[in-house]
Amino acid sequence: MPTLSTIGLGLLKIRSALTKILLFGLILHSNPAVSQPSLNISKGKEAVIFGGLAIHSFINLKLEEKISVNEIHYWKIRGIDRLAPLHFSPTYARTSDITFATAGLLAVYGLSQKQTAERNTAGLLMTQNLWMTWNITQTIKMLAHRARPYANESGFSVGKKDDAYSFFSGHTSLTACMAASHYFYDRGLTIKDRRPGITLGLTALSMGTMISRVIAGKHFPTDVLAGAILGTGVAYLNTKLHGR
Repeated sequence: MPTLSTIGLGLLKIRSALTKILLFGLILHSNPAVSQPSLNISKGKEAVIFGGLAIHSFINLKLEEKISVNEIHYWKIRGIDRLAPLHFSPTYARTSDITFATAGLLAVYGLSQKQTAERNTAGLLMTQNLWMTWNITQTIKMLAHRARPYANESGFSVGKKDDAYSFFSGHTSLTACMAASHYFYDRGLTIKDRRPGITLGLTALSMGTMISRVIAGKHFPTDVLAGAILGTGVAYLNTKLHGR
């Protein structure tokens, strides 16, 4: 059983690594774009994407209806996952909800600071990215049925489906998607039109959400890392799909 000092040291190492990645990304963000290709936005393509997203969401709803409240898988806790406390902390759970909500507000604010045409395009991409990320996250959660850290506590009794939705973190995947969506979209703009402060704020809030979810006993470190990779990957690939 890891001690609080061991957990704290491990989380500090994770935060240090993420900070270095963030700084490297901001350096790249400040470089001028070599070219400024227009995004390939077409009604037909967007209709296909949104239609696919709607179908995926419908499948998720049907899949969840078939899941029993007692379906929970206790994965073997290995490696960095041993850093996760096996008890629930309401305070840190609320903290993660606050950072998540703040990231959403900041993302909306970032969109409001763009010119009308850019705002509409960036808003379209952000909506698609978040919806894709949410759909994939929910599907994986329901297929994995991984027990949350607090569900591994001695004497715990499963009371709801959410107890088996640990892998991976939806809070993290969505906040990471917000940060990455803003970053990748801004990379195609001229330096004067970019908002690196928004990217920095969203990334910091995403990192805060990751750490809070682990300390809250809601997720293992691998859950939040997988969520961050998914959210970032979806934002990158969908932006590429649209021409950048």
